[in-house]
Amino acid sequence: MRAVPLLLLLPILWQPAMAAEPEDDPGPMVVVNGTRSPDLQPYRYMLSGLDAFEDNHELAPRATEVRFRMTPRGKAPAGALDSLAVRLSGEKTDIALPLDAQHSFLLPRNEQAEDENADVVLNQKKDYYGFMPLVRSPGVPEGMRRLGDIRLECRVLMAVAKNYIPFLMRAMINTLMLSTDWCGFKDFDMGVKSDVAIASATLVDGEVRVPLKVAKDGKSYSAPIGNKRYSNDALIEVELM
Repeated sequence: MRAVPLLLLLPILWQPAMAAEPEDDPGPMVVVNGTRSPDLQPYRYMLSGLDAFEDNHELAPRATEVRFRMTPRGKAPAGALDSLAVRLSGEKTDIALPLDAQHSFLLPRNEQAEDENADVVLNQKKDYYGFMPLVRSPGVPEGMRRLGDIRLECRVLMAVAKNYIPFLMRAMINTLMLSTDWCGFKDFDMGVKSDVAIASATLVDGEVRVPLKVAKDGKSYSAPIGNKRYSNDALIEVELM
């Protein structure tokens, strides 16, 4: 049963704008600096991610925020992130969302933007970029990841993605996974990208050490977020290529 739910979710997670049509009309496209259709996500969809962070905060109780990190896709030109700008834009709303050194931004709660059905928009073609939630608990050693943080990132991402999935498809996935918590599916291994090429990744949970699958190109590894044997405080250490 493991492969079926993951195959269903992959196109939704990585290219939500090309997945099934959302159940509600997300409103008109916004044009920024002459770029056509640069909207990244409807604001209310991304608010679902903020709600998921709050609802599942026990997975990373010391984390104070969730950021959204912009990532270039294969078709993006070299250096595309250097000139990228993100805004929250509505009929009257116009709020800059500054990017930090990791090209991630904080999404504020704004009642006016919600009422206006605002969009999170880019100043470049949206096809060049994707985004991933970013949760970081304090005290995690440099170069390591905490499993509970990754579990919370998954729930934020799923909350946004579910806005694009028709009710019947959601019901089918719930049936396959025997749960509405897709990230908690017992065989769910979430791919985690790495900024640098890695040779190996190992989950460390007390005295237990578990080698993790690493992609052939060394750019990602699989974190067993659905396996409840491993605690939220388990750490993942990587060896550079």
